Amino acid sequence: MSERQPDSVASMAMLPREYHVMFETEQEYWWYRGLRVMVNELLARYAAADGSTRILDAGCGTGKNLQMFLERGDAWGVDIAEQAIRFCHRRGIPPERALVGSVLELPFPNQFFELAFSFDVICNIQNDVAAMAEIQRTLKPGGRLIAQLPAYEWLWSAHDVAVGHKYRYTAESLRAKLERAGLQIETLTYVNTLLFPFIALLRLARRPAARDDAQSDLVPLPRVVNHTLTRLFTAEMRGALERRMPFGISLLAIARRAD
Repeated sequence: MSERQPDSVASMAMLPREYHVMFETEQEYWWYRGLRVMVNELLARYAAADGSTRILDAGCGTGKNLQMFLERGDAWGVDIAEQAIRFCHRRGIPPERALVGSVLELPFPNQFFELAFSFDVICNIQNDVAAMAEIQRTLKPGGRLIAQLPAYEWLWSAHDVAVGHKYRYTAESLRAKLERAGLQIETLTYVNTLLFPFIALLRLARRPAARDDAQSDLVPLPRVVNHTLTRLFTAEMRGALERRMPFGISLLAIARRAD
């Protein structure tokens, strides 16, 4: 079965209200906190200690991760949505570091970055291989794209509609697309495995809705629930780079531009 969604779904973009939800939840929501644990490990592994590493946040959203990248390197963020970039500026990110633009036409020269991060963004672009290739263009030889993307077409739900996904992937399909874009796989693993049964049941219960009615999974949770999920997810993400998991809600890929 192809991971491509029907044209009626593929034409959708992220709903504007979801940027506000993202901005309000990124600080404390369990998924974002776990993601930042993994991002810190990736930065410790791949970014220079002196802060000289040039870092791209391809699809920076409302800017919480971009803040981290600016603390650890010479970073820029790009997002297609003006609303998202306005939220970045509200966080205090300088305008010259958070830019409105397309991942298909990045406003940077060839071989400019050592690292590029992209979390659940390439899957929103119809020509996802072209987006991967455009990021590859901006990487120096040996530079790395670190991407997290949603897994399994059968998990397609109202969440995907609300946040504008066009694809969900398997490890095999993602590997093939990254290689077509001129990138060599170093790491490819499923993540968010521990909570897979719970999230899968939630997604299957929330089948695709009409676009105007769709809502993402980013809803307020009781504090004790959010705290418990945070502990479970952060514990898993601390070791995500050291093992390969056979299934999960998402895929993590680390792919290198050839010398």
